[in-house]
Amino acid sequence: MGKANDTINSYLSDSARYADVVNHGLFGGNGLIDPRYLSELDSVEKDPDSQRVRDLKKRYKDEAIFLVIGVENQEKIHYAMPLRGLIYDTLSYQEQYREIQKQHEEAKDLQGDEWVSRFAKTDKLVPVITLVVYYGTKTWDASVDLHGMIEIAEELKAYQPMMLNYQMNLLEVSKIQDLDTYGDDLKMVFGFVKYQKDKEALTNFVEENEALFSSVSLETCRTIQVVTNAKELTKYIGKGKDEKGEIDVCEALQGMREDAKLEGRAEGEIRKIIELVLKKVKKGQTCAEIAGALEEELSYIERIVTAVNHHAPEYDEDLIYEEVQNLTND
Repeated sequence: MGKANDTINSYLSDSARYADVVNHGLFGGNGLIDPRYLSELDSVEKDPDSQRVRDLKKRYKDEAIFLVIGVENQEKIHYAMPLRGLIYDTLSYQEQYREIQKQHEEAKDLQGDEWVSRFAKTDKLVPVITLVVYYGTKTWDASVDLHGMIEIAEELKAYQPMMLNYQMNLLEVSKIQDLDTYGDDLKMVFGFVKYQKDKEALTNFVEENEALFSSVSLETCRTIQVVTNAKELTKYIGKGKDEKGEIDVCEALQGMREDAKLEGRAEGEIRKIIELVLKKVKKGQTCAEIAGALEEELSYIERIVTAVNHHAPEYDEDLIYEEVQNLTND
């Protein structure tokens, strides 16, 4: 299991987020699952010959519904996912069956045909539902049911309805149409997933939700960073923390854009700007005045002025250029 999968598993283990993703992935956004009635279950499905591990599994129980819901998180396309889901669900039912058998053996309360199976006529299994959450960048092109994995000869098509099938429940994050229906946490994380390949769309998404992104928990920031492989966010993640330790993602993205702009300039262009800034600093102009005159971002000019001031009064332009580059790469 990779770091991204571990991170999203930990993030979705929160009952409110778990309920949010399940309600959207399984029930069309209807709030059927109330997080207050979710409880933890061991995610390890035990089989005599093997041990398979689910990503997440919780039990849900209220007055009307009692079921087991498993969530599988996928960063990569899994071309055998329908079979994998079938195995997980089967093992969950087998686990329940064995527990019922054990209870009857201890109680010695069955006889005849019921004793043969250790399963009474009135015994019932708890429904098991599995949801696959796919947060990769490629479009899911694998089968979503077991029949799609099976080669069925033309002569056998008429018998296909008799063959066991398994329909996979898939939530493909990149195809989510309305992120506003999700809770704030998943809206932010899934928004970054959805727009991670389109920087302009991502910037627009963050700016349109400025109030939401102005104070983001460190947990959510770290999840965004790992799940979307946003390595460049790392050096900005600690900037702009408020007293609660929360992050202003809007400022982080602004810093990323400015650095990208700086990194994209040729050395000669940067040195020319440094030369112009140096002349204006010596004239006593403020950063705002310099930025306006040169039509540059204020924070960009502030970075250069910082380097200029560090090397006063000699103003060695080679050292200033080197420091500007270091400030960009820190």
